[in-house]
Amino acid sequence: MYDLIYRIDQSLMLLLILLWAFVTNRFSRLPYRKSKLNLKRSIHRLLVVVYVTLIITVGKMITVVLLSTYGWLFIEERMMLVLPLLIPSTLSVLLLTLPNIIKISKDSADNSQIPLDESDQVALTTANLVVPVQATLLSSLIGYYFSLFQYSFSLTFLHSFYIWFIFAIAISLLWTLQNRRNKLFIQSGYSTNTKKRLSRIVTSILVVLLVAGSWFVYYTQASALPKQYNMGINQSEESQTNSQHHHVMNENKSAKTQSLTDFKGPQKGKPDHQFHLVAQKKKLKLRSGKTIDAWTFNGKAPGPELQVKQGDLVEVILKNKDIPEGVTIHWHGYNVPNAEDGVAGVTQNSIKPGKTYIYRFQAKQTGTYWYHSHQQSASAVSKGLFGSLVVLPKDHEKQITKDITVVYHAWQTSQSTDLIPSFGLSDNLEKQIIQPGIPVRLRLINTGDEPQIFQLTGSSFKVMSIDGNNIQSPTNIKNKQLLIGAGGRYDILFTMPENPVRLSSHDGLGKLTPGILFITNLQNQKSPVIDPKAPIFDPSNYGTSTTTPFISTSKFDRNYLLVLDNRLGFYDGKIHALFTINGRVFPDTPMLMVKQGELVKTTFVNRGAVDHPMHLHGHTMLVLSRNRKSITGSPWWTDTLNVAPGETYEIAFKADNPGIWMDHCHNLTHATVGMTMHLGYEGITTPFQAGSSTPNQPE
Repeated sequence: MYDLIYRIDQSLMLLLILLWAFVTNRFSRLPYRKSKLNLKRSIHRLLVVVYVTLIITVGKMITVVLLSTYGWLFIEERMMLVLPLLIPSTLSVLLLTLPNIIKISKDSADNSQIPLDESDQVALTTANLVVPVQATLLSSLIGYYFSLFQYSFSLTFLHSFYIWFIFAIAISLLWTLQNRRNKLFIQSGYSTNTKKRLSRIVTSILVVLLVAGSWFVYYTQASALPKQYNMGINQSEESQTNSQHHHVMNENKSAKTQSLTDFKGPQKGKPDHQFHLVAQKKKLKLRSGKTIDAWTFNGKAPGPELQVKQGDLVEVILKNKDIPEGVTIHWHGYNVPNAEDGVAGVTQNSIKPGKTYIYRFQAKQTGTYWYHSHQQSASAVSKGLFGSLVVLPKDHEKQITKDITVVYHAWQTSQSTDLIPSFGLSDNLEKQIIQPGIPVRLRLINTGDEPQIFQLTGSSFKVMSIDGNNIQSPTNIKNKQLLIGAGGRYDILFTMPENPVRLSSHDGLGKLTPGILFITNLQNQKSPVIDPKAPIFDPSNYGTSTTTPFISTSKFDRNYLLVLDNRLGFYDGKIHALFTINGRVFPDTPMLMVKQGELVKTTFVNRGAVDHPMHLHGHTMLVLSRNRKSITGSPWWTDTLNVAPGETYEIAFKADNPGIWMDHCHNLTHATVGMTMHLGYEGITTPFQAGSSTPNQPE
């Protein structure tokens, strides 16, 4: 519902601009009507448009009221920047313009071709008739600008007052200019001077172009990213003020600092598992025969599944064969020591062609995870530099479950610009034979940029874990769709029945992946019917509640508020559809500062129009509430939380893994144009640099 209200609200604002612009133009032409009859007819037509526009204005007010049900943050901008300008302007039209224009219309003879007299022309050019309409157009323009474009200041009452004051000055100027125009009109004998009118139009256009051009040039230059910057430097003032205790990174200049390179995995000892991964370009084929110009690990996309057991010492040797942009490996959702996190420019330099890098860590968490390059990650992941990481419990030998990893991805093929959804490289229906009575664990991984809705049809199932974290006392569910955000993972378990079972997914717009059909024999291959209207599974009330290290009423050392939004604006010298955090884009986004051992609470609010799967490196987040309702089911632990438009989440985590960690939207195209920030432990530094003049561009 929020999506619909949001889009209607934006559409109404644009419609108001167009209609008030039309009304303003028509009002300026009324004094030049040839007769009173023509004037009366013009006024009647114009009044219809004015009444429609006023009704739309009321509709705008209603959308604000509806948005207010989601919380103050969803209407803050409208209440402080839009309505304080729009409402007085609209009232001035009702109180000044409409009574005057209606009176002029009544005074005109119904069927008279008599030319307009001086009193009509004087009345039609007075400021109290024209300026309210101009003011309403101006307020609509300002409101639309602040709701559509990124602006550089924080929204406070003082800043709002400055906008109101500037608007009042602009209206006073319009009033003065209109009075002057009225006098000149009288002095000219109410004649139309075409040359002067054309001159005014050309001058106005030149002024608008000059202002717009200056604005464009200034923001093009001001938005240029530094060619080199350090991720460990607290760049945003908000980072220093948006926490409960107002800590700053350098509050004690004599405090000892430590490089994140000190936080490595075990460097000694023979690894229990050693994996060699070679990043290389290769042409691959989907099952349909379509080809991909892929970036691969070991010539495969997805790359090899790395399967280890809890407690194992893991060593991964990464070699870059021919990826000129460089590569790294980030262990998505796995809480490795900071130096092993694999983020170019934060924890290491990217690995250039011909070079090798070694990662070592102990596998402490069990569950389903994945790995991918975090050097130019938006393009690297989309091209195929990713694979699954599965950490089994120590007693896995005792289990008889059929274990299947399903990696969803959307591929760019050589034949088309359309993205082809698939499971692995299977873009048509795959079939697997499984005997009845066998438990089947499906490890579902979404490596795409958009949320995916998975559906298992033909059997009930249990949701065993979310993002590698076990659900307490899961129960059987049936005919439910599982929404998995970008980067997220669900493990589900079902027992193979006598009938076929189908796993499919879609993107919420109805584009269905062919999926997997599980059958017991080749004679029974009838696919079960998929219910597209099945309800979405809600993790907040699934399973059984149990004790957690902290709860919503715990005393938190830090409290952060992060408002997610989408705006038009400039980024690195170009205009983009930006994705902002608290109105800012990286590197000016807030940096969450913590000390080791602290409890941190963060509130995510998405008041934009698209989903944002927020991924925190190195830590596991506990969801405390969703849309102001507490979690009542099994503790919901996650590392990639999909925050849909209109949603508000409260999450918490313990700062127990020192370093400098990325915290970003895992729709990697969003992260590329701004929706990236960092979690920084006080006193921790990084020796690595990022930027266009360095080998490191993590997003």
